[in-house]
Amino acid sequence: MAVTLDTAVLPLAEELLGCFCPLLAETVGGMPECGCCLSLGPAVADVEHAWVRVVRIYPSGGRFPAQAFDVESCPANEWGVELELGVFRCVATIDDDGRPPSCDQVRRDVEVQLDDAAAMRQAVNCCFADDDRLMVVGPWEPIPPQGGMAGGRITVTVLIGDCCPG
Repeated sequence: MAVTLDTAVLPLAEELLGCFCPLLAETVGGMPECGCCLSLGPAVADVEHAWVRVVRIYPSGGRFPAQAFDVESCPANEWGVELELGVFRCVATIDDDGRPPSCDQVRRDVEVQLDDAAAMRQAVNCCFADDDRLMVVGPWEPIPPQGGMAGGRITVTVLIGDCCPG
């Protein structure tokens, strides 16, 4: 059986996913049709889903959240892990007769989007609150409508120690 070397990043992403998905299920939009999962890459524009993904991992070396370019050896081996949470959902579009969505339909889409944003903020603010991990929360950003879908995403960068095996 293969032994995984990653004892820090995957558990961190799964911990954040475990905080995020239950919160999302309680939003006005509820759980997206295709669920809430870890993701390999950016949002897929044609399915309703939520995700947590690793955006990047970079050496920090005592300068968190800045990237270090002169990486020190252990024990000062610290890494920034940038994670993204996001939600992509169906939104009202122009109907078959060419009429745009009503103000009520658009308001409902905005309500769902902002409630999803609140779930993301709560997840990143509360998930790691009980430990001493350093983290920096990035801005929430909307994902503009495209093909009847829209959403939003937020990033959080967490400092991890990933020392060399002894």
